[in-house]
Formats: sequence, structure tokens, C-alpha cells
Amino acid sequence: MDNTIKSINVEEILAEIRREIKEKGYKNEDISFSYVPVRVTDEGITCTEIFRRNLQDLGNKSKVVVNRPLKSNRSYGFLLIFFRKIVRKLLKFYIEPIIDDQNEINRLSTTCINNLYLDIDLLSIKVKALEYEISKLKEQLNSQ
Repeated sequence: MDNTIKSINVEEILAEIRREIKEKGYKNEDISFSYVPVRVTDEGITCTEIFRRNLQDLGNKSKVVVNRPLKSNRSYGFLLIFFRKIVRKLLKFYIEPIIDDQNEINRLSTTCINNLYLDIDLLSIKVKALEYEISKLKEQLNSQ
């Protein structure tokens, strides 16, 4: 998917919708968006806002760190840390390619999900433009 935002020809979209409305013979009474649900959480935050926040967290945590600092609060912790360092060095050839693959999967997944979010934003702009056009058409119908 391309990351560049393409220009939107709203007039072309609206002309296509008007043509469809004429072809299907819809009347002004048939056009209603009251049935479209908008999900809102208990705090009044929309699910889209929660999705955006989670997407930011996902981007921040998508990289898996290979060598995390080793710690131990036990009295013999220095021995544990020493043995863990030895095990880490012995398994390095096996673990690092797996971590690299996982980081690549995380990067691609985050990019794809981010692109989906951008598409959702683009579609919501289109929907708002169409709703505005519908309200203008309703006013024109009522004034006739």
C-alpha cells in the first residue's frame, strides 16, 4: 500500500452517488443515517480514539530488545548474572536471528495497521463530505 495521500475528487464521488440514487429511485424519506452506530466507551472516548492510542503504543513497543540488562536482587545474584551471561553468549547464534525476524514482523504489522488507520481517516473524511452533500440535497428537496 502506498503511504502517500491521494487527492480526493469529492464531486466525482457525489455525482456517482446521485446517479445511483436516481437509478434506484430512492426518495428523500429513504435517506437516513440514524441507524449507523457510533461506539463510545464509558469515559466518552470513541473507539477510533482508543484505536489511535493503541496504535501509538504498538509503534513504541514493536522492537524486541535482544540484550536486556540482567538484574538479580538475591544474595547470590552475581552468580546468576554470570551464568546468564554465559548462556546468553552460547545461545546468541540461535536467538538473534529469531529476534531479527520478530522485529521485522512487528515492523511490517505496525506499518500495515497504521496504513489501515490512515484509510479509516480518509474514509471518515469522505463520509463527512457525503453527509454534508446529503444535507444540502435535502435542503434543496425541501425548498422545492
